[in-house]
Amino acid sequence: MNDRNMVSVILFQKSGFSQCLTLLTFLVFPFTLHSQDLFESSFFESDSSRQANYQLGGYFRSGIFGNENTIREKYVEGTCKLVITGNKYGNAQAEMRYRASNGINGENNGFWLREGYVNLYFGKFDFRIGQQVVVWGRADGFNPTNHITPTDFIVFSPDEDDKRLSTFIAKGTYNCYPFKLEMDWIPGYKASILPFGNASLPTGVSRGEDHTPSLKWKNSSFGVKLDWEKPTFDGSVSYYKGYHKMPGLNYACSSGGAEIFTLPWKTQVFGTDFSTAAGSFGLRGECAFTLPDSEPDSLFSSPCKQLEYTLGVDREWGNFSLIVQYVGKYIFDFDKEITAQTPLAKEVIRYNRMLFSQLEAWNHSVSIRPSISLMHETLKCEMFGLVNFSTEEWFLMPKATYSISDALTFCIGVQLFGGGTNTLYGFIKKSRNSGFAELKLSF
Repeated sequence: MNDRNMVSVILFQKSGFSQCLTLLTFLVFPFTLHSQDLFESSFFESDSSRQANYQLGGYFRSGIFGNENTIREKYVEGTCKLVITGNKYGNAQAEMRYRASNGINGENNGFWLREGYVNLYFGKFDFRIGQQVVVWGRADGFNPTNHITPTDFIVFSPDEDDKRLSTFIAKGTYNCYPFKLEMDWIPGYKASILPFGNASLPTGVSRGEDHTPSLKWKNSSFGVKLDWEKPTFDGSVSYYKGYHKMPGLNYACSSGGAEIFTLPWKTQVFGTDFSTAAGSFGLRGECAFTLPDSEPDSLFSSPCKQLEYTLGVDREWGNFSLIVQYVGKYIFDFDKEITAQTPLAKEVIRYNRMLFSQLEAWNHSVSIRPSISLMHETLKCEMFGLVNFSTEEWFLMPKATYSISDALTFCIGVQLFGGGTNTLYGFIKKSRNSGFAELKLSF
């Protein structure tokens, strides 16, 4: 596909236009509403201290992912974000999204609530309750302490934040400078979306219903984190107990054949992180010890216990910045040999080891993120790259974003995965390697 045809698809998605017509009526009219003027007689007294302000924002974007042979994904997406402020005891926020896609993710079309929560403030105590994204860790992209928010491994988007899935959380924070104590309770389980949905299954094997823990007190998860925040040093220690966001694969046999399904597993995670500066260099680090509640079964649908760690350095030179990180992992009680007797069992074990990144006892990786702003900061060029020296996997995503105006941007780039046959990146490169372009209008 040449550049002219690609841009034409981006500018107009015929199939998604009629579906998004209602949403567009909001997206083209940014505004701020003052409830004191509109709803005073119905909801509020005339006391100005009880005035609430409503602000509406969002974006509309359209894009395409594809290679020289296949269009992976073409989509239109709109977001409306409502923020309610003006009350000294709290505020609220809701973000609704709509997506119309003609690619492999077309089954996820429609409206969904990205985030929606209420904040409450009582002196040194803050509470946030609702659908939200909570991210732990101070490293760049690789956060071994982050076990609250699940991940979408199949989404096509130039924005890395779109890979994070929101979930219902009750979050409480006690602020006592320089310390901050955070507690998160997750009453229901939400799994990450795995990249194996389009994998071909052997004859006689079908996809079964994924196992999801019932909504009971014993199936809820919780995390606690103590932050220390000073001008020259930030750090934290954390603890998580509950279901891991990454389920394993398992299967069951019957007279009609075999069914493969995902199986959640419980774990404990002890973590710590920090960020500081040494002269003109920034330093950051993160470490987590994951201890599954049960030993791995014969299919490794729950992983071995492991120690993950990240150490990075960053520096800015004018309009150029660079982040370099070492990412490591050690697997305890690791046995590389697969002793399963049946071909299906061997395949399930292979996929589980790819999924949990437990292909080698030691994993050594390096990530790099250079970025530069040009043309009076209207053009930003950046790249994210990763090389795993232990498994010989690699990932590369260069992109350039040009600000046509304050509200209109155009982004173009490439995402490339590489690796051997028995590696995760080697598996997903057949369906994920793409060039992409996106046009986005914000308000």
